[in-house]
Amino acid sequence: MYIGITAADENNLIKQQLSSQAEQFVLGQLDPNNDKTIDAVAMPIDERVHVPVCSSELTFSSSPEALSQSNVMVKAQCSDNDWYMFMVVKATETQPVVILSSAVSPGTLLTTDNVHVVKMDKKRLRSTTFADIEDVVGARIKRRVSAGRPVNPNNLCYVCKGDNVTISAGNLSMRVKTNGFALEDGRMGETIQVENRRSSKKIYARVVGTGQVEIGI
Repeated sequence: MYIGITAADENNLIKQQLSSQAEQFVLGQLDPNNDKTIDAVAMPIDERVHVPVCSSELTFSSSPEALSQSNVMVKAQCSDNDWYMFMVVKATETQPVVILSSAVSPGTLLTTDNVHVVKMDKKRLRSTTFADIEDVVGARIKRRVSAGRPVNPNNLCYVCKGDNVTISAGNLSMRVKTNGFALEDGRMGETIQVENRRSSKKIYARVVGTGQVEIGI
């Protein structure tokens, strides 16, 4: 049995196509090289608005000032019948951010079970964040943080003050290890002061892993 499309259905389809074209227009203006992560979502068109069929290709335009806003005002126009309307497209530049899956207390070891990655609006981020889970797994939290919050580098230590550490020294042909303890917090790649348990000598070493530091010879 054939069921014909109603005028309302046709108008809704035209609105969907119009919204999609407006979104693509905004993306093309904000990210011409396709090297950013931008979400563009057209706000719903009032159901009372009738959008006429345009036999020619619709044109879209927006001012530079409008394109600098989060809610971009876009003008859609049909040259066939001089019809036009203004639409709002919400544009959000996002980036991957590692956040906490649950609330954590000081000393909590970060694992793949308590962190995950989400896309967040760059304008909402107020500090440096991580994009890859592997960059935080193995680190420990220094201060209590609630669920859903980004992992902040300043709140992490791969080696925390007072931790027992393995101190490595050497080169490609020879390497020696000894035990010590950390005299300050350190993130991956940072140089911190540690104390050699055997000699009680205080030295500076680079953090290379959880509980691991290294000195050059």
